[in-house]
Amino acid sequence: MFNALRMTSVAATLAAGFALVGVFGGCSGPACDKNLCLPDNVCITGYDNYDLAVAADATKSNEKCRLPCAAPEDCPFNYHCMAGGKDSTGQAINYCVKDRASVFLGADYTPKTSGSPAASAPWGAPCDPTKGLDQNADCDTAQLFWCYGVSNTDANAFCTQYSCADDGDCPGGWWCATVNDQPDVRGAKRTDWGSAGVTSVCLPRTYNLKPGTYCAPCKSDIDCPKNDNVAQHCVSTDGAGGAELACAAECANDKNCPLDYQCVDAGVGSNVCVPRAGTCMGDGSFCAPCHSDKDCESGNGFCITADYATEHFCTTKSGVACTVSNNQLTAQCPSTHPPTAAGVSCSYSANAFDFPKDQCFGLVNFGTGSNAAEVGGCWTKH
Repeated sequence: MFNALRMTSVAATLAAGFALVGVFGGCSGPACDKNLCLPDNVCITGYDNYDLAVAADATKSNEKCRLPCAAPEDCPFNYHCMAGGKDSTGQAINYCVKDRASVFLGADYTPKTSGSPAASAPWGAPCDPTKGLDQNADCDTAQLFWCYGVSNTDANAFCTQYSCADDGDCPGGWWCATVNDQPDVRGAKRTDWGSAGVTSVCLPRTYNLKPGTYCAPCKSDIDCPKNDNVAQHCVSTDGAGGAELACAAECANDKNCPLDYQCVDAGVGSNVCVPRAGTCMGDGSFCAPCHSDKDCESGNGFCITADYATEHFCTTKSGVACTVSNNQLTAQCPSTHPPTAAGVSCSYSANAFDFPKDQCFGLVNFGTGSNAAEVGGCWTKH
């Protein structure tokens, strides 16, 4: 486990290259005067920081000049776009709220305005996976940013923070995800399985060009930034008003979505991509969607990635040891599978699969005609 390294102390606080002092404010006295607010700011009753806004204790709210927002990207660095504010007429309004100070730095992050590493900002800056994880020169390692990627050849790897406790440790438009330690920029092979092999990391609520960031939970549209310049909405993962919500990009048809998603009318005015499984987080049973091995414990399985797709799904342990004799597989696996799956198989050898032996997994059709094959997956539709 590399999480312990995440607690490394910081030798010195970097000088701020992007000062936020004065972005908000301009009001004094018991009442807010909008004429004294800075440009684009208005008088809003709300909270002074992220944790107060989440707690929503009305006795700790106040009226100040604050910046309204409609999306995460509308707020300055070190601020979240949050719901729950009220303007001077009492109408609901979203506004920018100061982020929680870094528990690792004891202060705000201070992005650099020039030079390397992370010249534009520490969050999401591209990094070369071959340069390593926690000492990657492309990331602002002095402020504990590491290189996140799904393999040591991942061309879309980026800088982020590990060991977050919740979304408050991440920037606006990002979330605190529990994921498997590996594969990562150190290699494509897993070394630990089960809960011992998971970690937490801040990931953006987008999936285009950002590895492993599919199916991000949300509370409202203001949590969901644009996905490669395509608007996202916070919708039910089943597309039909269910309680589980996730960021979903607008689409014209299924071709605009990942292979394990479909383009549907979820009642937000535009068609959006939702998972074919109807959920981002299943019950841990066979073929249930997952983010890490921890999500599959109830079925004694593991969270694995589909072949030729980004789908993540749970395996489950076979009732007997899986073996092959005379080209016949002996296993005790679930007989049912998702409608998109072609069948069920089992890992009969410790060396033939990327996951442990005796695990039942789904199969989907890949290719057509004489080139058709059955490959690992449950909800992927090639």
